Formats: sequence, structure tokens, C-alpha cells
Amino acid sequence: MKPDSMKIFFYRSALPTLIICFCSFIYQTGSAQTSNLGDEQINVVKPYEPTLSDAFKISDVPGRDTAVAYTPDLTYTVQPVRYETVYTITPIKPVKIKDETIKDLYRGFVKGGYGTKNTPYIEVFYNALRSKDFDAGVHLSHISSSGKIKDYGYPGMSETGIDLFGKKFFDQTLLEGRIGYNRLVYHYYGYNDPPDIFSKSETKHSFDDLQGDFSFKSINKSSESFRYMGGVAFHNISDNNDNNESRILLKGSGGKAIADGNLDVGVELDFMKYKPSGLSDENLNIYRMMPRYKGSMDKVDFEAGFNAVVESNDKTKSHLYPYANIILNMVPDAFSIFANLGGNLERNSFRDLSLENPFTASYLELRNTNVKLDISGGVKIRLERELFLIGSARFTDAKHQAYFLNVPAQNTLVVYDVIYDNTTTLNLHGEVKYEQDENTGVSGVFDYYSYNTHDLDKPLFKPDYKISFSAFHNLGEKIFLSTQLTYVASRYAMGYSTSDFITMKGYFDGNIMVDYRYSKVLSLFLNLNNFTGSKYARWYNYPSYRFAAMAGISWSF
Repeated sequence: MKPDSMKIFFYRSALPTLIICFCSFIYQTGSAQTSNLGDEQINVVKPYEPTLSDAFKISDVPGRDTAVAYTPDLTYTVQPVRYETVYTITPIKPVKIKDETIKDLYRGFVKGGYGTKNTPYIEVFYNALRSKDFDAGVHLSHISSSGKIKDYGYPGMSETGIDLFGKKFFDQTLLEGRIGYNRLVYHYYGYNDPPDIFSKSETKHSFDDLQGDFSFKSINKSSESFRYMGGVAFHNISDNNDNNESRILLKGSGGKAIADGNLDVGVELDFMKYKPSGLSDENLNIYRMMPRYKGSMDKVDFEAGFNAVVESNDKTKSHLYPYANIILNMVPDAFSIFANLGGNLERNSFRDLSLENPFTASYLELRNTNVKLDISGGVKIRLERELFLIGSARFTDAKHQAYFLNVPAQNTLVVYDVIYDNTTTLNLHGEVKYEQDENTGVSGVFDYYSYNTHDLDKPLFKPDYKISFSAFHNLGEKIFLSTQLTYVASRYAMGYSTSDFITMKGYFDGNIMVDYRYSKVLSLFLNLNNFTGSKYARWYNYPSYRFAAMAGISWSF
């Protein structure tokens, strides 16, 4: 036992004994004094003074444990045990989600209006509703004008057309077709002596144009399936000058996946007969075979092949052109570089030339343009989701490039012939496009051209450059605004004296369109054409209308 504990034990044990002995001693002493003093009684009175003895507590503070602990070294070993997993794959049925945003379809749509220069306009569309089996419809259109241009002949024109189209869907095949007819009427108004020197019937140039295109093709998207396509296209056009042209194009292709790529071979048999006024028929036939192999590796998409062409006119000629197309996707969907190499035989038909320039003479010489080399390259950049930039350069070397030549006036009436010349052309192209959903869009295009002709001193009616700008904006789903602005640089026309060229000044043309959508089925529109009133002519001595306006209505039913 510790010393402090022993002291406490001693005090607690001996204290009662000492008190008893002390009391006995006092009693004995008192008795002796009483006996000595006799019977006298003495009372001692004093206040009670209680006392409290000190308490001795046992300490609750734990003492320090001085024992030494040792950690044993343990080694654990886990033995891997493989358990076979038994599972069964159950096909998941596709979930059908009802599209609540499917828009209502209307069978019919009519748009019509009336404008300055006595210009009526109407378009009618009538179409089948949504179907998994077929689609079919009809399109009717008409626009005409009988306005006047000061100091020139009667410039009246009209364009009327009807188109029938349809598609039929089968399990593995799609059958589609279109057939249409256009009645086009123009007038040779390019004379500025007395405007009434010719009657309307004498200057009338009308066309009856029938065309169609029918085809069938596989729609099985499986990479293992054989792809095929076959069809026929045709046109027949005649004018009131007794020119007639008929063309039938038989086309087909087949392809299959081979070695991580796709091999396709296309074939065309192009038969055309041209019967100029008062002359014998001309058979102008072209046969083509176009094999292509298309594949990709890493960031590169490529396509390679060739064009084998046989030209059968008064003589038979064969042409072989290389074909290559490569796209390097430096940053997917953001930055790519592309390059193309090729060549081809391009057909110049009476139909294409007459629709481009309806003021042609009664006879046109037809030659095919032999593009011996066509090489181009450029970049496509997507800075953000809405902003796109495109820049490219293209070089072509062509034999028998077609140009329109204004023939020296006969009885002051200007008409156009077609001549051909060997030409190399350099085209620099730049394009900027910004689109924000369907609400706002802006685009600008710039093209620079450099022509090097062999016989002609100037490239007739070919501008050095063109600039175009377009934009649209949707205001609260009610007002739709759009504009188109174009500037075409100066061009050259043939003068009527030897080696004399006429410079046609560049021109600016601007259009503004406003569409007020009163409801889902009814809207009003206003078009302002050439709103700056620019005076210009696309063809020499054939000026265009200056400012013109048209207002109208559209209705869905």
C-alpha cells in the first residue's frame, strides 16, 4: 500500500479511540476537582462552534501506461478463383416515341400576286399526304410581263409550266419519276430604231419543252448488299423557228462494298438528234463509263477512278480522263482540306443554250466541250456551329468552250450566235456563311475569273468577278425578311467593226422580299426587285427592267 493511503487508513482507524480516551480523562479530572471543591457547582456556557474535518479524495486522473507494444508482421495471400458466368442475351425491342412536333401537312398550296410592268404570277402545288407507300403531286406555274422599256421594242415574255412527280416505295427498291411541260415565250426587243418597226409576231421566239426522268434504285443500306440503279431521261424541245431537238439518256450503275471501301460503276448511253431549221438532222451521241472506288482511312476520305467517253458525231472520238477526289479532315467537322482532279466531255445542247440566252438565231452550231483538265482544291472551316468559311481555286483547260456572239444587226434587230474557242480558266472562290437555326442567316460569295482564250481577244459576256450577298431574318415567327444583292463586273460584247469590242459596264442588282405570316395557312408577301433602279443589260442591247414590285398572297389548304 502507498504511504499516503497508509496515513489515511491510520487516521480513520485511531481517531475514535483517541476521542474515547480523551473524554475519560476529562471526566476523571472533573471528578477529582469536584471532590476538592466541595458541593459548589460550576456551569460553563459558550457558543457552539462546529468544525468540519478536511476530506481526502482519491485522484481520478489516469496514470501513464509505460508498457511497450509490439506489432507483429503479418503476410496475407489471396488465391484467385474464377467463376464461370452464365448469361443469356435477350433482344431489346425498339421503343416507339411519338413525335409530338410533327407538323400538319396540307395537300395544296397556292401562291399568287401581281406586279408592276403588268406582271401576273401564280403557282399551285397539290401533293399527297404523308405515306409509307408512295408520294405524288403536281406543280403548276405561270409568270408573264408585258411592260415597256423606253426606246426599245416590245419586251413581253411568259413562262408557263406543269410538272407531275411521284415515288413508289417497295421493300428493297424505290421507283420514282417526273414529267413536265413548259411553254416559254420571249421577244427580240433588242433594237432601238423606231420601236414599231417590227410587230410582236415578228419578234416572237417561243419554245415548247417536254422533259422527263424515271428511275429505280435499291434502298437497302446494308454494306453487304449489292447497290443498283437504272433509269431513263429524255427531252424534246422545239421553237417557232422550226428547230427541234430530241434526247434520250439511258443510265445505270451498280456497286458493292469491297476491301473496306465501295466500288461503283456507272454507265450512260446518251442519244441526241438535232434538226435545225432547213438543214439535215445531226446525230450527236455520247457513251460513258465511270468506275469509282471510294474509301477512307484515319482522317482521309478518298475517291478514285476514271471517265471513259466515246463521242459519236460525224466522227468517232475516244477520251479518257482521270478522276480523283480527296478530303483530309484535319479537325473533324471543323477544318478540312480537299482536292479534285478530273476531266469530262460536256454536252452543249440546243435546249441548254436557248434557255440560257433566248435571243439566239434560228440556227446554232452544236459542239461538245472537251474539258481535258479540271483541277481544284481548297479548305472548309467551321469556326463555330453557325459560322462556315470556304476558300478554293480551280483551273480548267477546255477545248471548244461555248461563247455567245452578238451577230451584226440585220434590220437593226440584234440576235446571238454561238462560237467556240479553246480556253484556260482560273477561278478563285471565297464564301462566308452564318446561320443561326432558322431565324437568321447571312452569306457572302466572291468569285474571280481569269480567261485565256486562243482565238478570241476577249471572253465574250464573261465578267472578271462577281460578288453576291444574301441574308434572311425571322421576326417573331410572323415576319420573314430576306434580301439578295449582286454585283457583276464589266463584260465584253463584239463590236460590229473588225476587232472592235464593246465594254458593258458592271451592274448592281438588289432584291428585297417581305413575307407576313398571318396564320399557319395564310400569308402576304411583297417583293421589290432592282430596288436601286440600276440600268443594266445582261445581253448587249437587251436592257432589263429597272425597279419592279410585286405583292400577293399564299394559302395552304
